[in-house]
Amino acid sequence: MLWFLGAKKGSKSSKTDNVSLEIIDPRDIDGHCLITGNLQIRGDVYFSGQLRVDGRIDGKVSVFEGGKGQLIVSKGAVINGPVYATSVLVDGTINGPMDVEEKLECRANAIIRGRVIYGGIHITDGAKIEAQCQQRSTLTTLSGNNGEGGNPSQSLLATRDVTTKLS
Repeated sequence: MLWFLGAKKGSKSSKTDNVSLEIIDPRDIDGHCLITGNLQIRGDVYFSGQLRVDGRIDGKVSVFEGGKGQLIVSKGAVINGPVYATSVLVDGTINGPMDVEEKLECRANAIIRGRVIYGGIHITDGAKIEAQCQQRSTLTTLSGNNGEGGNPSQSLLATRDVTTKLS
């Protein structure tokens, strides 16, 4: 649970209103969160809406169960731990497994190390992907083939400076 201090979303509060604590389900909040460049967190981070990381997180970063969230990892930012999000835009470093439900976008300064499962991916020149990568639709297809056509544990290892093309 999350405690929310202030007025409800959409309500007009005046200076004479009393401020109260309300219990709010975090999945119902579509806010924007920021972890600044001078902040380091050791522990798990759960969010909904949008989370921008300019600092460092040593721990799991995940959307709330049943929620949706976009993670933005800025240039110079570091996440050491697993990442679970609806969509991820990376221009910093992620060291750990990633499960991205929809789109993973890797900008020029991105460095990703670990197993990556994604719905769709866009990799800009200069990004470094040192990971075992697998598209979610391919994972579903391979697991439904009863052993024919490959094994999900035999995914391609992508170490890419975006100069070669995998077929």
